[in-house]
Amino acid sequence: MIEFEFTDEEIEVLKEYRKTNQLMINQLLVSNGESDIALLSKKSEDMQPFSYDRESVRINLDAMIRIYEIMLKSYYSKENSAWSFVYGTTLAEIEKLKNEIYIDYFLHATENKEIDMPTIINFIGDNDVPYINIDETLKIETDTPEILIAPFTKIKEFKEAQEIQFEENRKLPIYSVTLEKQDLQELTFEEKEAVYNYILTSADVVNQKLQESINYDEDTLNNNENIRKLEQLLSKYELEIKKKIDFKDYPESEQLADKADIERIKSELSDLQDSNSNIFEEKKMAVDFITKWKKNIAVYVMAEFKELEMKYEAERKVLKENYSEKMKKYEEEAKEKHEKLKEGSLEEIAKAVDKECDENIILAKRLIEDIKKLITKQQNHAKIAGNIGATYSALNNAFDMKKVTETLLDKVTAIRGKAKELCEEEDRENLSEKLLKISEVNLQVGTLINYLNNPKSSVGQSKINRFEEMTIIEENELKRGIAETILNVRGEAELKKLKEDLEILEEKGAFKRFIGFFTGSNKLDEVKEEQIEIRQKAIRKTLSQKMSLVYNYSIHELVAEIQMFLEDNEDDELVEEDMYILQNMENELRRNFIISDSKVRDIIEQRENKNLPVEVKRITKRELIEIETYRFLNKYGYDRRNDEEENNQYKDTMQNEIARIVDYISSSKILEI
Repeated sequence: MIEFEFTDEEIEVLKEYRKTNQLMINQLLVSNGESDIALLSKKSEDMQPFSYDRESVRINLDAMIRIYEIMLKSYYSKENSAWSFVYGTTLAEIEKLKNEIYIDYFLHATENKEIDMPTIINFIGDNDVPYINIDETLKIETDTPEILIAPFTKIKEFKEAQEIQFEENRKLPIYSVTLEKQDLQELTFEEKEAVYNYILTSADVVNQKLQESINYDEDTLNNNENIRKLEQLLSKYELEIKKKIDFKDYPESEQLADKADIERIKSELSDLQDSNSNIFEEKKMAVDFITKWKKNIAVYVMAEFKELEMKYEAERKVLKENYSEKMKKYEEEAKEKHEKLKEGSLEEIAKAVDKECDENIILAKRLIEDIKKLITKQQNHAKIAGNIGATYSALNNAFDMKKVTETLLDKVTAIRGKAKELCEEEDRENLSEKLLKISEVNLQVGTLINYLNNPKSSVGQSKINRFEEMTIIEENELKRGIAETILNVRGEAELKKLKEDLEILEEKGAFKRFIGFFTGSNKLDEVKEEQIEIRQKAIRKTLSQKMSLVYNYSIHELVAEIQMFLEDNEDDELVEEDMYILQNMENELRRNFIISDSKVRDIIEQRENKNLPVEVKRITKRELIEIETYRFLNKYGYDRRNDEEENNQYKDTMQNEIARIVDYISSSKILEI
């Protein structure tokens, strides 16, 4: 079965979900503004962090998409079948679920049937609904394993299954809810980007409206309390007036005073009731805005989920076809060898088994040597990254890989020892049969090890094996870390400069603005402000995107970008410290990589010469400013849309494949014959 590995980063996302952002992620998915207001109104000290500010929303949107990717990796790594998990809940949620079309949050369930809750639901899913066992993924041992079921699963059927009598006055109703996979809808890149931008740009407004709605509720409560007091006071006044009328001792002056008091109370009551009515309308508008915003979140997340499904469905298909084709070829060769060996004499069989054992030992030792070379490479990458101030984390745990391969070496060595032991025994009865069994295991082990060494990718006209591919990707991960560090330093420096430019334009004196009205410079200032904002937006967007591992990073391009920035800002004291950092980075790059200055200069010239395709005509000042923005964005790569397929989660599966060979040897019981 093809297996998709969980990366260390994904494991951390799952841990973080359980620890700090489970509440907000699931609340983001629920398209109901009232539920957010109710939740925040009852906020307690032990409640997880909860805020819809722009940055929090961005982080949590990314987290929920990563969690769904973990689910898909788990789903596509195994043969799936129908399942049933238990969910403890309240009667209020039962009533809510009865009226829902689908479940719009990550559903937490368990395999444990003993749940101390008012009611229990048995969720039954078909083999198309993704889920993940969190405890198994995080390698946590517990009696109540936590299951996470994918959001947007449709509720196919909801029925009461049975009722259990617990105590004399307590019954536990049990419901059965059948779920099925919802066919998620795609969005075009432009549609998805528009929805995403709307979500982020509206996030702070939503946060504000949530707080206002909580204040509305508090104001309504205060008004209701005051209305109650005024109604009691009005009733008291009216009763006292009735008594005075009944006694017929009620001077006219006192009547007028009492009437004025009554009118004053009624007026205050009317004002408070009007205030409540206005508050109701304002809150309704706020809730409608929040709900609309959250519905856009559901649309965006569904589209992201759909893209991930399509990606992993395609990857599984390709991997499965390649794996099946190669394994079929190796197994046919092994079967042919084994059938031929059956026809040989005892001496021929013993000699063949001895050769097979030696070959497997050599293969296992070669694996260990390749892994040691990979470890050395990773350690060197970590040293380079540390000197440059960049981040680098090995994509493959080569130490664990080495450990499991050493176990494999022990196993194949033990098989050779077992074969020699059998051949040295005086009892020759059934020896051929036993040696043929060892040969069968040897050939299968050799087949599996050879598959590990099989060339996996092509570079030019040559094939590269698994370790060569891992080495290339590990080096690219180092370069990506360096590229991100350079980009962050350079990008933040550019933002500082743009901020200062904007402040200079905004602080322009009134007299200069007055003169500019006649000279037209005011309009140019507006164009400059507009272009500054375009640059800022492009830089921030680039900085917020994680660089893709599939991009082939060039050290020459990185050095060229540093040199361009240093040349452009030679006399700018505002970014003097940033220039010092970048200069040190360039020095470290030159110490650790072979760099051709002529190649660097070619890249700089290419970046600086690229221009807008403009018609041959007189260029206006406005167009000149716009062209300069285009040149700037192109020169430093801020205009590159991140349309590449994300592949930041690479991890080779060799460690698990070696572990499966070890498991195969153990399960064959070959060392016990």
